[in-house]
Amino acid sequence: MKRHRLPRPDSRSYALLQALVARPGTFYQIVERAGFDIEATGMEQRLRLIFTNGIQHHVRQDGIMYEIKEASRDAMLGMKPAAAPAGQVAAPHFRGVAGAMPVLVVRRSTTAMRGAA
Repeated sequence: MKRHRLPRPDSRSYALLQALVARPGTFYQIVERAGFDIEATGMEQRLRLIFTNGIQHHVRQDGIMYEIKEASRDAMLGMKPAAAPAGQVAAPHFRGVAGAMPVLVVRRSTTAMRGAA
């Protein structure tokens, strides 16, 4: 997975991401939380461009809701990613030889099934 750099702290993109760290929201909720005046001439268009081109790698969109991705949230909060342990990462539960095994299939009688319904 490619890591994307966070925007400059003095940028509009960074302010939008800070608003997303607080909680998910729609475009208008996030813009309002970030403190931008969407009524200013051309501001809505510029902010929409930031959403589509500037911070799209840091957010996940579900319908009209935007949510910051975990890696970006951790980076915004200054948390360092955990280092991967050396050697085997995931231990298999079954350490025997993989192969075909016998299976016992038990069917219930139709009368028992009618009584359960």
